[in-house]
Amino acid sequence: MAYPSPPRPRSRRPRPLRTPPRPLRPVRPSGFGPFPAHPRDARISRRGLLIAGGAAVVAAGGTAALLALGDDSSSSPRARSSPRPRPVTSIPAHPTIRRIATLRGHTGTVGGVWFSPDGQTLASSEADVGNLQLWDVRTHRRIRAPLTSAVLVFQSAAISPDGETLITGGADRAQFWQLPSLRQSGRSLELSDHTLRPFDVVALSPDGRTLATGGNDGEDLWLWDVASRRQRGKVLTGHEGGVDGLLFSPDGRTLAVSSHIGDGVVRLWDVESRRQRGEALTGHQGGVGAMVFSPDGSTLAVSASVGADGLVRLWDTATGTQRGEPLRARTVGVSALAYSGDGKTIVTLGFYSGLVLRFWDAATHKERAKPLELARLSQPIAFTADGLTLATGSYEDHGIRLWRIE
Repeated sequence: MAYPSPPRPRSRRPRPLRTPPRPLRPVRPSGFGPFPAHPRDARISRRGLLIAGGAAVVAAGGTAALLALGDDSSSSPRARSSPRPRPVTSIPAHPTIRRIATLRGHTGTVGGVWFSPDGQTLASSEADVGNLQLWDVRTHRRIRAPLTSAVLVFQSAAISPDGETLITGGADRAQFWQLPSLRQSGRSLELSDHTLRPFDVVALSPDGRTLATGGNDGEDLWLWDVASRRQRGKVLTGHEGGVDGLLFSPDGRTLAVSSHIGDGVVRLWDVESRRQRGEALTGHQGGVGAMVFSPDGSTLAVSASVGADGLVRLWDTATGTQRGEPLRARTVGVSALAYSGDGKTIVTLGFYSGLVLRFWDAATHKERAKPLELARLSQPIAFTADGLTLATGSYEDHGIRLWRIE
């Protein structure tokens, strides 16, 4: 099922917000409206984009500094500590949503947004050019000048648990950057077979020691030791349709891998043994829209990217069997998911005449609060680990809006 991409707005200078944002009241969606092209479809077509020549450049203080892409083993990250516990937060009985800021700085379509594990830093990239920006979520200000590249588009990003390292993925390499200086940290990860693009998607384990990478043009998945930049064990194969999404469980022992093919396939891998757990998880119409582990790692919620029911299936990660009936968000797919920090509530976000947030009891799978209409046209989307803060990109003005569930 394909949808036409929305028209690209002409670039213009960002204008300051003239009126303070006001809380949005709960609304009941009424009727379907035009649905934009799913961001996953756009991302697949854009992932092949390479801009010839050049090296990664960081613009600082108005002066561009050329960064070589060679070895610098002296600056390799130190060993990471154990994963930090997730914040134990809850969703109010009668939640509201408030826009807390609009981040302006991108001049092109926003391609991806990623929160740091503690939710205090946000990375955002553009879809068509090598431009990545970092934001302080508390002050709503940009951290340093943008990270730019004349070689590739930053298609994915991850921030280490200690907040000291940024890892970016794009086509044929993964790069490491010191924070907040954005200076390159050690050598990049690359493969000798340059016909592959194994770094379209990157994910960092909760302890910061293992990096998982994959691409949508191959069936393989790689695990890397972050400190030594060496491959961990054998390549994990069999991901027909390519690797489209990667997600570590909170304890780092399980890796969920989604492939955007057919009805959306998810495979669960035991990270230590490198063996697949059970059979593939299927039934996600039009491909996987989003994945999220429960705080205790026992359940994986997986949404379908299309379909009028907005189905979210809940899977037992130990047995690979489905837990109860799916959530039915009654939206055109579900593009973002989150668990509350206490694990009692699941939040879904899908399109239904506008973007709609719904809140579900994680035990009964029943809706537990009135839905909230968020915005008309916003992609991409990311939640913080506690499920309370949300970032949405805008097709219209290239701004990134921060929202808070209260």
